[in-house]
Amino acid sequence: MNSKKIARIETLDWLRGLMALSIMFYHVSGWEGFRLESDTILGRLGIYGVSIFFILSGLSMAIVYNSYIINLKTAVKFIIRRVFRIWPLLWLVCFYLFFQSRLSGEGCSLLGLIFNITTLFGFIKPSAYMATGSWSIGNEMVYYFLTPAIFSCYNYSKILGNLFLFMSFIIGFFFSFYLLNQNINLSGQWSLYINPFNNFFLYVSGIAIYYNFKSIECNSVLVNFLLIGSVVAFCFLPFFGDHIVLVTGIGRILFVAICLIIVFCFYKMKINLPPFVAKPLELLGLSTYGVYILHPVIYSFVLNFLNVKKGLLVLVPLLTIFISFFLYNYFELKFINIGKRLTSKK
Repeated sequence: MNSKKIARIETLDWLRGLMALSIMFYHVSGWEGFRLESDTILGRLGIYGVSIFFILSGLSMAIVYNSYIINLKTAVKFIIRRVFRIWPLLWLVCFYLFFQSRLSGEGCSLLGLIFNITTLFGFIKPSAYMATGSWSIGNEMVYYFLTPAIFSCYNYSKILGNLFLFMSFIIGFFFSFYLLNQNINLSGQWSLYINPFNNFFLYVSGIAIYYNFKSIECNSVLVNFLLIGSVVAFCFLPFFGDHIVLVTGIGRILFVAICLIIVFCFYKMKINLPPFVAKPLELLGLSTYGVYILHPVIYSFVLNFLNVKKGLLVLVPLLTIFISFFLYNYFELKFINIGKRLTSKK
């Protein structure tokens, strides 16, 4: 099966774009001194926007590659395609940060740069990431290497696949109920939180949504009702204080459930938005990776090199979206197509 012929699901692009925007505003707002604790919507999106990315990633990989990966050869081709998708833009950011650190005298090590441009940090030391937010990219690369095994389980038997899902949940909740301490701020346990196996169940859940619901038609009214209800719950559930309350105990269970429902609803949603709304969301969805990885660099550049101090909450997002869309079309797509050509040869 040729995966490139599979049509994109626009609603998933919309959600992906909206999450990228929310994470960008979360970071820029925090850098500008706004309060972003667990009772704020942006504070919650700063944590669970990335969680939704993981779920979307698993779902997207399943939609495109579920029948593509059938043996070791196609599994290797899958990894090659992901490398050509992930590495080029990451390289731009990492080299910029490396040379910036050299100029400022901080001296980021050459070994650290190598670990980042190869995404090996995700496998060896997840906390050794250079770019803000790139810990999740390291996590993703770990998940991509495990994807053929997950597909094999589901393609052999849905029961076996769901057993794999159950075990991934056990691991994830072991982190949130036993390894992470509710009495210590999340920042003090960040290296533990970003361990790939803490969030692995989210990626597996995305794959599970595809395999369990791909052939099921859902009532549009029910889907819309679930979506509205889950969004309201996400915004107004009574959690306060440090972000640790969102990722441990009952908070972890509730917010993970909400995120799964939101992704499911966007997956099964049937809605026709006006073109002036749908098109920007679609373009934003395509540029998501750039928006996610570039906005910290653009913020730093505007603040320190252009010496702009005011209006950053407007200027940085606008610049980020424009540059991300440009790079997607004239840089990222070229490497994506190279990856496809290399792996299309028999």
